[in-house]
Amino acid sequence: MTAFLLFPLAVFLSLYSLEQQGFFKIAKIEIETTALSSQRNFISPKVQQLQKRMDKLKGISLWKAPMSQISESLKEERWIKDFQLSRAWPAGIKLTIQPDEVALLVINETSQLKPITKSGKILEKINSSTAPGVIVTHDSSFLSDQKVRDGGLNVIAALPGSGAMSAPQVSEIGYDKKEGYWIKLLHSEIKVNFGEEQFELKSARISQVVDYLESRNLKARVIDANLSKKVLVRLQQNP
Repeated sequence: MTAFLLFPLAVFLSLYSLEQQGFFKIAKIEIETTALSSQRNFISPKVQQLQKRMDKLKGISLWKAPMSQISESLKEERWIKDFQLSRAWPAGIKLTIQPDEVALLVINETSQLKPITKSGKILEKINSSTAPGVIVTHDSSFLSDQKVRDGGLNVIAALPGSGAMSAPQVSEIGYDKKEGYWIKLLHSEIKVNFGEEQFELKSARISQVVDYLESRNLKARVIDANLSKKVLVRLQQNP
C-alpha cells in the first residue's frame, strides 16, 4: 500500500522539478494545413498571421498553455472549417487546420475581391496577389442574397471533377432573375445556362454535349440546359 502511495508522489515531485527547471517551456509551435495547391496563395498569409499569434506562447509552461482559449479563438476564424489542437510533449503545440475552401470570388465595381467559401461564408476582402484560382463573378447579389449565393455554390458543386466542364475550366458564374444561373467556360467562352434546379443532372448532360462539340471541332456560343430533358446548342456563325 505504501508503495502505491509513494509512486504518484515521486512522479509528481519529478514533474515539479522538471517544471521548475523550465523543461516544459514551449519552444515549438507547429501549424499544418490541408490546403489544396490552388488555395495556397490565399491560405499562406493567414497561416503566417496565426503563427505569429501562436508564437507569443513560446516560453510559457506547456502545462499552463490556455488551450481552451486558443480553441475558442480558432473557432472565430471564418476561413477555418475544422482544426485539431494538441500539446506535443514535452515542449510543443501542434495545430492541424482544415481550411474552408474558397469556391468563388466576387469582384465589385472597385475591383475588390470578396471570397465565398464552399460552406457559404463571406470572408474579408483580399487583393489579387493572394487570390485563389477559383471561379469569379461580377454579380453582387452573390454577396447580398443568401438564396442566390447558395444556389451558385450548388452549381459549382455540381460541376464534374475533371474535363472541359470542371471548375478550373470555368471562368465566371452569374445569375439572371429570368433565366437562372449561367457559367462561362474559360477557353471557349461558351455561355452555359443552368436554370434554377437539377444542377447535377444538367451538368452531366452539358459535359456530354461539350465533349461532343470538341470531338467534332464545333464552336458553340450558348448551351442552354434550362429546358425539359433537352440541351439547346447555339453554334457560332461562320464569318
